[in-house]
Amino acid sequence: MVLTIPFAAILLHRAAASPEGFESAARLLDSWWVGLFLIALVWSLMHHLLAGVRHLGLDIGFGLDRPVARFTAGIVLIAAVAASLLLLVLGVIV
Repeated sequence: MVLTIPFAAILLHRAAASPEGFESAARLLDSWWVGLFLIALVWSLMHHLLAGVRHLGLDIGFGLDRPVARFTAGIVLIAAVAASLLLLVLGVIV
């Protein structure tokens, strides 16, 4: 996730510099491999968010037993994929 910051900064600079730069940035964002990358990025962000909520629960004492911890870890994985697919279907990404 951190490695995308320089890419986004360069792309923003190019898009704001000139109309030609904006067109080249738009063409780059329309490519299939960037769309695939954005889907993976959104999944990683969703997983990071949900795992953070899970760890907050662990901090207050919920889910410390091994079976419950494994169950909540599985829920986080499934929920991150479901949230990413929902965002994809709603057209928020790509």
